[in-house]
Amino acid sequence: MSQFALTTRQIDDLKQLLQQHERQLQTTLDSELHADDRTHTSITGGSDADWATADAESDDLLARAERDARELAATSAALEKIAEGTYGVCEACGEAIGYPRLLAYPAARRCLACQQKAETRATSSRS
Repeated sequence: MSQFALTTRQIDDLKQLLQQHERQLQTTLDSELHADDRTHTSITGGSDADWATADAESDDLLARAERDARELAATSAALEKIAEGTYGVCEACGEAIGYPRLLAYPAARRCLACQQKAETRATSSRS
């Protein structure tokens, strides 16, 4: 498949955005996974409130790290697609994703129409 919907300049601009986002995510993820005790609740009092606060902060930190790891994987996958020449092609229908959508979310895997369908299906299956 070719990168039929995007110009070379657009791809270069999006690649720079993805690379910058990848660096930011990696830095954030590293700090989340290797956080030192000074940035988190100290459990010195031993009260139930201290433990509850520490548990909540730990859960929050883990959720953020998981979200950032997923986003990092999506960003890396988009950069791989650029290298392969398949970036900007919807994985669901094979049509162009479109520059405005990719500017809004450079790691997009689907065109807007297919993404909306996927979200509708996901919402319906949860009901």
